[in-house]
Amino acid sequence: MAQSAEVISHWHQSVDGLSTSTLDFYAAVEKAIQAKEVADIRIERIEVPEHGLLSAKRVYLGVSYGRLRFDICGAPFGKDFFFSWWLVKRTPGFAALWGCATLIGLPIIALGFISVMGFFKGIIFALLAVVIGFAILRSSASDGWNAIEDVILAMPVTGVLYAKFVKPVTYFSEDTRLMFEETVHRIVLQVVGGILTLNKLPEIPAEKLKPQSKKALA
Repeated sequence: MAQSAEVISHWHQSVDGLSTSTLDFYAAVEKAIQAKEVADIRIERIEVPEHGLLSAKRVYLGVSYGRLRFDICGAPFGKDFFFSWWLVKRTPGFAALWGCATLIGLPIIALGFISVMGFFKGIIFALLAVVIGFAILRSSASDGWNAIEDVILAMPVTGVLYAKFVKPVTYFSEDTRLMFEETVHRIVLQVVGGILTLNKLPEIPAEKLKPQSKKALA
């Protein structure tokens, strides 16, 4: 499971007597997702420890959209093979700490500019420095703007205002989230179905196609 992440849902299916390539499975899923030409979807290979920090690592296919990410796996299990995915939502982690540090740091930056340039020029240049700083962080952060948003959302008062007026939950945001979840799940099922057909194996029963929600996993 990804670090600092909340499990939303899960799906898995084992196949008796199947021998196939994990990397070919990942490549087929990646190609099918890219063919959808959905903006803001990020695909990467992720190494996740099988047990603890010092255990062997297993490669997953990570498909991210905003704070949501599918960790997709395909691997042999003895003479069989299994497919699975975990849909997780990235949680802020140390964002609260950074948020508090930012609240303390911003007044210090402003006072520094004011002491050198005077009140009005100091305020203007302090604001410019903050904007430039956020722009640099946004371009360099591995998770793009989401990592910066975590810090903003963790700030008292500022986070509440940002969530309400800049990043509110809307019909569109919910619809696109649901489309992401359904699209990736459907693609995984299609690729797995193609592998089963190629190997002349039975289709997955209809009752095993539906993922388990967080409540069902609890």
